[in-house]
Amino acid sequence: MGCIEIENLSFTYPSRDKPTLQSINVTVDPGEFILLMGPTGCGKSTLLRSLNGLIPHASGGQLSGRVQINGANIADQPLAVTCQHVGLLFQNPDDQLFCTIVEDEIAFGLENLGVPAHEIDRRIDTALEQVRLSSFRHRQIATLSGGEKQRVALACLCAMRPQILLLDEPTSHLDPQSTLDILEIVGRLNRRSHAERGNEQITVILAAHQINDVAPLCSRVWLLNEGQLIQDLPRDEAFLDLTLHRQLGVQVPELAELAEQIGLPDRPLTLTSALQLFQRLDAPASQVSISPRFTSHASHATPNKLSVRIQELTFRYPRTVVDALKTVSFQIRRGEVVAIMGANGSGKTTLLLLMTALLRPSAGKIFIEDEDIKRRKPHHLAGKVGIVFQNPDLLLQAETVSDEVAFGPKNLKLSRQEIQTQVDEALSTFDLVNLQSEAPYALSRGQRQRTAVAAIFSLQPNLLLLDEPTTGQDFQHLQDFMRVLCASMRSQNKTVIFGTHDAQLTLNYADRVLLLSNGELIFDGTPDAAFANPDLLEQASLIPPLTMQLKWKLEEKGTTHRK
Repeated sequence: MGCIEIENLSFTYPSRDKPTLQSINVTVDPGEFILLMGPTGCGKSTLLRSLNGLIPHASGGQLSGRVQINGANIADQPLAVTCQHVGLLFQNPDDQLFCTIVEDEIAFGLENLGVPAHEIDRRIDTALEQVRLSSFRHRQIATLSGGEKQRVALACLCAMRPQILLLDEPTSHLDPQSTLDILEIVGRLNRRSHAERGNEQITVILAAHQINDVAPLCSRVWLLNEGQLIQDLPRDEAFLDLTLHRQLGVQVPELAELAEQIGLPDRPLTLTSALQLFQRLDAPASQVSISPRFTSHASHATPNKLSVRIQELTFRYPRTVVDALKTVSFQIRRGEVVAIMGANGSGKTTLLLLMTALLRPSAGKIFIEDEDIKRRKPHHLAGKVGIVFQNPDLLLQAETVSDEVAFGPKNLKLSRQEIQTQVDEALSTFDLVNLQSEAPYALSRGQRQRTAVAAIFSLQPNLLLLDEPTTGQDFQHLQDFMRVLCASMRSQNKTVIFGTHDAQLTLNYADRVLLLSNGELIFDGTPDAAFANPDLLEQASLIPPLTMQLKWKLEEKGTTHRK
């Protein structure tokens, strides 16, 4: 008997006719680490919520089949019982943090279970040690970075001592170094035995779209599509044939894909294993030529008028003593696609908010199309500047996707024909035609993100700002919508600025990249130049694509040459 047994599990949300989960049958043994993959909207989050009891106890809908944890049907027991065995970490830590102080947050669940005070105190210390935040016990949560908040949320689960740890896109909001930190902690928890339980290990099921860093940790891979578990394989077999992954539009491990493309027999998942494979083959440079999977689409148009001009921009949040941005200056022209990169807390989101007049500069000036926006209010910029937040739920409020996309054009008092034309274009551009009658909050995170982008795109702004557009997106939808969006904006001589941690996305689509570190602009130039400078990347807490790192390593060892 496994620690998790799923029998004929199906689930349909109240607003849907089609089941989100369909006839899933699978068993999980104690100590396994399962990577859960699948395209946006395939049911990954729904499956995880079915495993921790939120479905059916905290969600409407029709459930059939059963989920058993250690032989007990979780539909028949209270959530308070299930949560002592199963912990769920959401992709956005702010969705599950309620208190103001770290120790109060960790104690919250334990107090509700009636754990004695002396035991709560001991568990707080242990949990903070497990996530490497021992000195953070009395810190205010509002002062923490995104990566630190996610570690606090993970500490809350560790304190409950779950037997099963479920993680729903736990690193999608994090910079590369914070991502590695979280995954290292999760991997260690999976391997580490608990003295209180003998040698029993924590079972991990982690849902992810970005899988390069997760794949080496897992022991098994599930592939979900349209609510059905269509593939269940050990890790070493899961990526031998990448055909199905490509058909579904999900990401495959970068190094495994490279090995397949040049006809190598193995599918390496780590830089070390890939380097050993290439060296063992001792192949000539022509056979092991390595380049990024994508290439930059830099604009070759003649210089255009300025879209954005930033002069000596400084900003400090109220009741803080450190500037979030420090004398930042740059210019962006119409028709450019520009990426803003840097660690969590480096100032990316702050800079985007300042360009929309949602924040006011502490010093310096911001010009949008030669207009100083210092005294402008956000609604004055409607139709000129549009922003899509990292959390799409901050924008969504209509009953259907179609109504959501039409909301902006209606408020601009466009004609009925103009509204319909712009709505149709936005729905088609972002693959939402089949979802236009759905309620936005019934959609997956990635689908909600695309809905939010479509709603801003329908306003046809001259300047479009995207804060972490990769959040919740599967590989194919991300590539499709970025490609179409950038092409459409360039063709109309409009500007796109996106904040991201995704190196490959920047290399693929950005003409320029702005690197921020602790609120300072440390680089303004082409992505190729930025990612050819390891010292600069380290300063900005960025990590180059694995293929690029492999190329450098091979060149160092004389296996190939730099092009």
